[in-house]
Amino acid sequence: MVRNLTARAKVLIGIAVGCAGYVVLMPDGGQTVEPARGSDAMAQARVRHPVTGKGTLSGVVLPLRASDRVVQGDAASSLFSRQSWYVAPPAAPPPPVVYQAPPPPTAPPLPFTFMGSYRSENAVSTYFLTAGDRVYDVKVGDTLNNTYSVDDVKAGQLLLTYMPLKIQQSIAVGEQ
Repeated sequence: MVRNLTARAKVLIGIAVGCAGYVVLMPDGGQTVEPARGSDAMAQARVRHPVTGKGTLSGVVLPLRASDRVVQGDAASSLFSRQSWYVAPPAAPPPPVVYQAPPPPTAPPLPFTFMGSYRSENAVSTYFLTAGDRVYDVKVGDTLNNTYSVDDVKAGQLLLTYMPLKIQQSIAVGEQ
């Protein structure tokens, strides 16, 4: 069936064929597109004219070449690449903190050194102790500096008690 085409239809078909040919066979005229800057991308787009390569066109969207429609090989392979849904398990929690009870309090070392002793006629012994440049004459039952009490003498040891902690300490005195 053959129809008679009007002149208007012939012109429209010619324009369509020309546009299609231009898109498919478009020459590579060094067309470059710069990234848009600002909020209005169309107003700031700068594109070189595809044929002359001179001047700029603003706000014009140029058709793509057929070669631009082909996807590069590396991009195409990444579309169907192997995917893994594996999620690594969380890191192991740190080991629990082992609480160690603090050591029990202890008495400080005795600040006294034994200097000598004296026994009177009534058999009461006096012991001479030094601390720094000070000399103490003590008997059993005395208290030194409100910190140490003199308790007893046993097996050649003078027994002193550190009163804040009730801890007994001894100094060798040489008596039996």
